[in-house]
Amino acid sequence: MSDLEKNKDLETKDVLLADDEEYEDDEEGEEYEDEDEEEEDEIEVDTELFAEQILRFSCFSDVPKDKDADDLFDTIFAAYEDENLTEEQDHTVEFLLHIQEEESPFNLSRALEVWNKDDRALFLSIVKEISDSIDDD
Repeated sequence: MSDLEKNKDLETKDVLLADDEEYEDDEEGEEYEDEDEEEEDEIEVDTELFAEQILRFSCFSDVPKDKDADDLFDTIFAAYEDENLTEEQDHTVEFLLHIQEEESPFNLSRALEVWNKDDRALFLSIVKEISDSIDDD
């Protein structure tokens, strides 16, 4: 049984992937989001699977391994939203979100350019695991 199959029944976390711009109301000085222009995609993320996979990537080798999956996901996703990750880490997060929700954006060609050899090999290994799990169904 692959790691992907083991984690299918675990709790998931909803996250928003958004192009959210805040606008300031000049008259009242209040900030608000323009709901007509904002595009949001809510996806469910299996935080156990996310944490397990992200710790395998060398670009996340400095991440504390003693955090539980939810805390690790929250920390990494907050850094992702705040654009506080390296480009390699950014593409890793996007890949791991993409394998859980196909609508989540992922730039494969750029990821392959910026990942080191080990992370590219890991990417191929994960894709093979997913492919094998589909073939087994």
